[in-house]
Amino acid sequence: MSASLGPSLVLRSNASPRCLTGYISKSKSNTSNSSSAGNDPSNPFDDNPSSSSSSSSSDIVYSVAFGTERGSLHFRTYTIDITAATTQGDDASQLLIDAETTIPDGLINLQGAVKGAIVGITLATRCTVGVTQQQQQLQQQQLVLSDGTNSNLTSPPIFLLLVDDNRGSTTTASTTDSNSGTYAAHLVIVKNGSFHKLPPAPSSSGGGDGLLDGTANSSNATTTTTSMDKTPSHKRGGSTGGFGSTSSSGWFGESSNASSISMGMSTPKNSMLATPGNTTSNNNATATSSSSSLGSLPRMSCATYHPHTGFVYAAGTGVYGLPPQAVKAVLAGMTTMMNDTSSAGGRGGGSSSSSTYYRRGHGGQGGSGGGGGIGTTTTGLSTSTMMKPPIALYLKCNHVLPPPGVRGGSKNAMTLACSGRVAIVAVTNTFYVVPAFLDVNVLRNQEPATANVAAASSLMASLPSVSATKLLSFAQSSQVHPVIAIEVLSSNDGSTASSASSGDVMRYLRSVTSLVVLASGRECTTVDIESIPDANAVSTIEKGGTVLGGMVRTAIQSSACRHGIATLPSPIVAAASLTGGSGVGDISSGPLVSLLTADGLVHIRSPLCIAVPLTTIEVGTRPNDYFSLSPLPSLLKHGGGKKTMLATSYGGEARLVSCQAESPQVFADRFIKLSIDAFGPNGFPRLELANSIGSTFSATSYVGPEPTAHKRSLLQQYLEVVLGLADDVRRGGGRLSSMASENIQIYVNQEGGMEVEVNEPNQDQPSLQAASSSLGPNALLTCTALLCLVCFQVNPPNATLACRASKACASAMGIRRRGDTSVAKSAVTVCELIADRLLKEAAAASFSRLSPSPISPSNRHAPSGASMQFVESAVWLLRSCGCHEKAIFVLEERMNDPALRNASVAGDGQMGNGFAFGWSQIKFDSYIATHLGDLWSSKDEKYCQLVIQSSATRDLLARNPSLGLSIFTSTHPQNENEWRKMKPGDDPLAHPFYPSKVTELLKLVSPHATSKELLEKVSNDASGSLPLHSGGRALAVAYLESALGISSGRPTENQSDPSYRGEFDERKADMHDELSYLLLEGVISERVDGESAEDSDLGALYRLKLRRLLSWPNSMIRSERLLTSLPTSFLREHALLLGRLGRHEDALRIFYCDLSSMELALEYCDIRHERKEEEGRKVRSTTPSECAYIPLVKVALNADSDPDRGVAAAIQVLALRRNVIDKSAALRLLPKNVPLSEMTRPFLIPAVVENQSQVRRLSVASALLRSRYMQLKKKLTEAQLKSQASLHTVPALQKLNLGEHLHSSKPTKARLVHPASSPNFPEVLLVKHFFSRHLVIQAQVMNVNSSQAYQDDARTLTDVAFVVAESSDEALLPTLQVPLKTLPPRATGSAWCVLAASPQRLDGTAFLASELRFTVLEVDAAGAPLTFVEANAPGYGRPFVEELLDLEIRHTEFS
Repeated sequence: MSASLGPSLVLRSNASPRCLTGYISKSKSNTSNSSSAGNDPSNPFDDNPSSSSSSSSSDIVYSVAFGTERGSLHFRTYTIDITAATTQGDDASQLLIDAETTIPDGLINLQGAVKGAIVGITLATRCTVGVTQQQQQLQQQQLVLSDGTNSNLTSPPIFLLLVDDNRGSTTTASTTDSNSGTYAAHLVIVKNGSFHKLPPAPSSSGGGDGLLDGTANSSNATTTTTSMDKTPSHKRGGSTGGFGSTSSSGWFGESSNASSISMGMSTPKNSMLATPGNTTSNNNATATSSSSSLGSLPRMSCATYHPHTGFVYAAGTGVYGLPPQAVKAVLAGMTTMMNDTSSAGGRGGGSSSSSTYYRRGHGGQGGSGGGGGIGTTTTGLSTSTMMKPPIALYLKCNHVLPPPGVRGGSKNAMTLACSGRVAIVAVTNTFYVVPAFLDVNVLRNQEPATANVAAASSLMASLPSVSATKLLSFAQSSQVHPVIAIEVLSSNDGSTASSASSGDVMRYLRSVTSLVVLASGRECTTVDIESIPDANAVSTIEKGGTVLGGMVRTAIQSSACRHGIATLPSPIVAAASLTGGSGVGDISSGPLVSLLTADGLVHIRSPLCIAVPLTTIEVGTRPNDYFSLSPLPSLLKHGGGKKTMLATSYGGEARLVSCQAESPQVFADRFIKLSIDAFGPNGFPRLELANSIGSTFSATSYVGPEPTAHKRSLLQQYLEVVLGLADDVRRGGGRLSSMASENIQIYVNQEGGMEVEVNEPNQDQPSLQAASSSLGPNALLTCTALLCLVCFQVNPPNATLACRASKACASAMGIRRRGDTSVAKSAVTVCELIADRLLKEAAAASFSRLSPSPISPSNRHAPSGASMQFVESAVWLLRSCGCHEKAIFVLEERMNDPALRNASVAGDGQMGNGFAFGWSQIKFDSYIATHLGDLWSSKDEKYCQLVIQSSATRDLLARNPSLGLSIFTSTHPQNENEWRKMKPGDDPLAHPFYPSKVTELLKLVSPHATSKELLEKVSNDASGSLPLHSGGRALAVAYLESALGISSGRPTENQSDPSYRGEFDERKADMHDELSYLLLEGVISERVDGESAEDSDLGALYRLKLRRLLSWPNSMIRSERLLTSLPTSFLREHALLLGRLGRHEDALRIFYCDLSSMELALEYCDIRHERKEEEGRKVRSTTPSECAYIPLVKVALNADSDPDRGVAAAIQVLALRRNVIDKSAALRLLPKNVPLSEMTRPFLIPAVVENQSQVRRLSVASALLRSRYMQLKKKLTEAQLKSQASLHTVPALQKLNLGEHLHSSKPTKARLVHPASSPNFPEVLLVKHFFSRHLVIQAQVMNVNSSQAYQDDARTLTDVAFVVAESSDEALLPTLQVPLKTLPPRATGSAWCVLAASPQRLDGTAFLASELRFTVLEVDAAGAPLTFVEANAPGYGRPFVEELLDLEIRHTEFS
C-alpha cells in the first residue's frame, strides 16, 4: 500500500483555521461567454444570473466549510477534474483537482461571525436508502459520481458550530447549570451565496400546542441579501436566547424577539484572495432574516450527528439531544434540502423557500435530522422523501458521566456507534459509553413517544435510569492533545426498509455491533461495542404487545482491546476512517484508519491490526501544524482502489492525501519483513518464501532485530487480517474476507466507517474465496503456512487458529495437482517444510517421513506430548499444496501408532497445557473419508487411482463400511430431482473403467463386524439396506444400486430412443448384469442347508432385491444370459425374466399354474398395466395396445386342467379388474356355453352400475366445466369487444402508420343488395375514418336479427368481418381486415377494414364493393353454443356472406 499527496486547497482568511469539514457536492457553474470572465460583476451565487449570455452547467466540487480562531466562518468550493479522475489510474496526486487552479472557484466569507474561536463544525446530511451509519455522508456523496442528477448534492448544507467564547467556566446568576458546556452552539445554513442562521420550523396554522405542528408556512423564513458593496450592519453584543440563559455576540447575538441580522458574502473569483487580518474588506454583504428566530442553543462541549438521532451533544456530565424547536428546524431544513433541486451548497446555489418538513404517520426511507426525541411534521411530500424523527433518543442522561465531565474541543471527541444507539465520550483519559432508548413508534410511522409535552414529561418520569459504562482508560492523561473516538465498522441494524411492517420493526430491534478506534496521547486501540435491545421488550413487541411509551431500553456490551494498545512515536491529534477500494479481500480493501500525529505524519493502518504499520506519509514539516483529517469518497464509481482524505493545517493549507490499493509487490515486501522480524532470517524458509511471492532483493536481504514475542504477535495479527480470519464485528468470530463476497453490502458513515450487511445463507463455514482471488494461490498458501508456524510459536500456542486457517486454505485451493502450473514449486516447498516442522515439534516422538527440514528449531521449548490440532493443520497444509498422499500417510501412521492411538487424559483427550494426544477413531475415519471423497469427486485420473490403490481406503472399508462406501457414493444423485438435473457426463457409470474397478475393490473387502452388528435384525423390505458388515458382496451391491439409481428413484428412461444405444449403454448393461449375478450369488450362498432349502433372513433380502431389479423399468439386464444361470427352483425369477422377453403368457403360466397364485398373476398384470398407461401418457399412439389382463384370462381358460375352475378364474379376473380390463375382448374369450347367471352377479351387474355412475359423474363434471368455460368465454369476449370498440384501442391499427387523422363521417346504416333472402343479417352501421394516407371503415355490428320473424331467436355470431371485395379506383386498395371473433346475442362490436389511400390520384368518386361475412352458431337460453366443436369442423355453424350496397368515396373527403 502506498499513499500520495495531492494538490493543496487554499484556505486563506483573516485568521488561522480551527475546525473544518469537507465533502463532495454538486454545484451550478456559470460559464460566461464574455472574453474576460474575471471581470464579470454578476454574483455567482445568485439564482438568476444577471448576464443573459451565461450558460449553466453542473460541476462536481469539493465543498469545505471551516471556522477560524477569530470567529470567522468560511465556505469554499474547488472544482474537481473528473476527466483526470477517470483517466489517471492510480496516480492519486493527479486525480482530484485541476492542478492549474487550486484556489477556490466559489467562496463565502463571514468575518467576525461570532465572538470567539470556532472550534467545531458538524455537518448534517440525510440518510440514503440502505445506509444506517453516522450521517452516511460519504456514501451519499458517492452517488453524485454515478448519478449527476442527484438533488441531495445540490441542497444547502446545515452546520452546527461550537464557539469558544471564553465563558465555559464562568458561572453567573442566570446560568447555574452544573452541566453547562464549554462552548456556545449555533445552527447555520448556506443559502443564496451566504451564511444564515437556521430559521425555525414553520409554525402550525391551527395553532397546535404539541411538539408536532400542522401545515407549514413559508413566510417564517424570509431571507434578504443586500448588495455586495454595502457596509456591514451587524453589531457585537450579548442577549438572551430562546433556549437557555446563554449569551452570544456578533452575528449570532441578536435577540430572538427582534429582527435578526445575518451576514453573508459571495465574492467573485478575481477578489477572493483576502489578506490575513483584514476584518472589514470582505464584510460587504448583509442578510436580514424574519422576525421569528430560532434563538440560542444550549452550551456544548462536543457534538456529533447521526440520521437516527439528529445532533447529539455532551456537556458537563450529561449527554443530550437538541431542544424541540431546534430539532424541528433541522428537520424542516433537511426536508427543504430534499425537495429544492435548485438549491446548492457548493457555490451557494439557489434559494429555497420551501417550508415543509416531516409529518408523523408517513413512512420514510431516510434518517432524521433531529435530536432529543422530538417528532416533527410535513405536508405535501412523497413517502420516499419524508424525514423520520429521531429513532434513538438519549433520555435521562443528565448526570451519567463522572466529574469533572466530558472532554471536548476536538472533531472526534464524541462519536455515535451501533447505528446511533451508543454515544462514546471521554472524561479525562477514560472513555465511557452511554446507551440510548429506541422509539418503536417512529419505526411504525406513528406519533413519536415525546410528541406531546405532557405525555413526554410523564414518560420521562417512568423510564428507568441510564448509567454510563466505562470502556477503556489510557495510561496517558495529558489534556494537551485531543481524545479521539471514531467508528470504522458496524453491522446493519435492518432499519432501512421503507415499510412499517412488523417484520421490519423486528429487524431493527436486534443487536448491532460496531468496531471503534479510540486514541489518547500516543496510544490507540480498537474495541468492539454491541448494543442489545431489552429482551423482554423485544419479546413483547414481537408478540404484538406494547411497551411503556413505545420506548425500548438498550444495554451495552464491549470487548477487551483487540491485540492490546498500540503506541505511536508522536501524539495523535486527529484520525479518520478510510473506505473505498476494490473490495476484493486484501487488507487495503477493508476498513482502514488514518492517524495524524503532531510531527505531521499520517499513519495508515488497519483497525483489525492497528499495531501493524501499513504506510506513512508526511503532510507537514512543522510540528503541531496539521490538526484535522476529513475523509472524502473516491471520485470513481467503483472506488478505483483509492481512499482519500483531507489534512488541514493552522497555516490555512489543506492537503489531499490518497491511498492506493495494495500492489502485490508492496504486500510481498511487507510480508517477508514481518516474517523476518518474527522468526529471524533463518527461522523460516526465507528464500523459498521470497521466490513464491516475488519480494524484492532488499526486502529478502533484510536482517531485522532480534525476534521477540511481540513481533510474532504482530505477524499473527497481520496474517489474520490478510487471510480474512480476523474476528468479525457481526458475529465475534467471522471473517473480514466476507466483506468482499458478492452477498455482502458495505456502507459508509460520516467518519468513513463501514457498515456490513450479510446475505450469506451459511455464515459459519470459513471461506477464503475472496482472499484467494486477491492474494493468488501462492500468497494464500505461504500466508497460511506462516500463520500456522507463528501460531505454534506464540505463547500460549494458538492451535485453533492454525487449524481454522489451514482448513480454510484447503477449501479455497480445492483439489489441485502437485504439478499445477498456477502454484509455484517454491510455494509448495514452503508448505511442505512448515508442515514437517509442525509435525516434528508437535509430536512426542518424531514419526514424520517427510524430507528433512532446513528450518531451525524454535527458540522456545516444544510442548510435551503431541498436539493433534497442529498435526491436523499440517495435514491441511499438505492437502492445500497438493501433497494428498503424504497427508493421508501422516494420519494413517499416527493412528496406527499404539502409543498415540486414541489416547486421552481425564476422559476428554486434553492435557494440562491444552494439547490433545490424539483423535478418536470416528473422527479419524470421518476425516479420511472426506479427504478421499474429495479426491474421488475431482475426477482426476491420478487422484482416483490413488483412492482405489490406497491402503487407507481398504482399511476404512474394513473398519467402517458405511463411511468407506460414502467415498464413492457421496456424489451420486440421491433423489429423482437430482437425477433429472444430472448432466450425461456426470452419470456414475460414465467412466469406462472406474465403476468396474470399484466393484472389484469392494468385493475383496472383509469388514470387521462387531458383535452388536452381527445381532442386528435384517430388513425384510427390498428397499432396505444390506448389512454392510456381512461382506464385500454387500458393499458391491450397495455401490451398484446407488450408481444405477434403483435405490434413489431414478426416473424411467426411454430405451426405445435410438440415441440411447451405444458403448455407454453396453457398459451400463454390464453393471446391471454384475448386480444381478451378485444378488443371485447372495441368495444361493445364504440358503439354509437341508431339504427345505429355505432362505435365511439375509438370503431373503437378497432375493427381494433381485426381484426388484428384474421388475425395474430401467433394468438393462441381458435376460437370456441370466435365464440360463437361474436354478430351476427360482420360479418367480424365471417368470420375471420371461416377462422381460415379452413372453407374458409363459410368465403368467408360472404364476397361475406352477405357483398356484392368482394374487401374483394379478400383481404382474397390474404392473404391466401401470407401465402401459405411463407410456401412453408420454407418447400418444394411434394403435391400441393389448390389454394387460387378457393374457391372464387366456392362461386361466387354457392352462387349467379343470375347465370349470379355469372359467371361474377368468370370471374372477373380469370381476376384480372390471374397471380397467377390456370387457368385450375378455367376454369373447369365454366359452359360449357359460351360463349368463355365472357372470351376472360377479361381473355384469357391478359393471353396469359403475358405468351408470361414471356417466352421471361425467355429466356433472361436464356441466361444471361448461359453466366455467362460458364464464371465461364471456369475459374474454367482453374484453375483445372493448379492445375493438374505438379507433385508438384496436391493437392491429396501432401498429400501422396511419398518418394524420383528418375527420370521421357520420354513421350510416348498411343495406343489403338482396334484403329479402337474408333473414339472418344483423344491423350494421358504417363509419368512415379518413387519414392522410389511409381510409379506415368501421362496421358497428349489432347482433339483433333485422327480420321480425326471427327477432326472438338466440344466436351467436363468430368470425364477423367487413370485407371490401373490389374497388373501382386503384387509389383505394384494401390492406388489412380486423374481424370480430365472437359476437354474443344482443351485443355490439366493431369490425374494421383498412384501405391504403392515395388522395392525389383519386379522380372524382370511387365505389367500393363490400360484403359482411359471419358464421351463425345456435345457442341455448344462457347464450352458450349448443355444440362445442373446433372451427371449420362439421357441425360448427352455418357461414353467411351478405353483399352490401357499394360505398361511395369522394376525393374531397380527404381534404
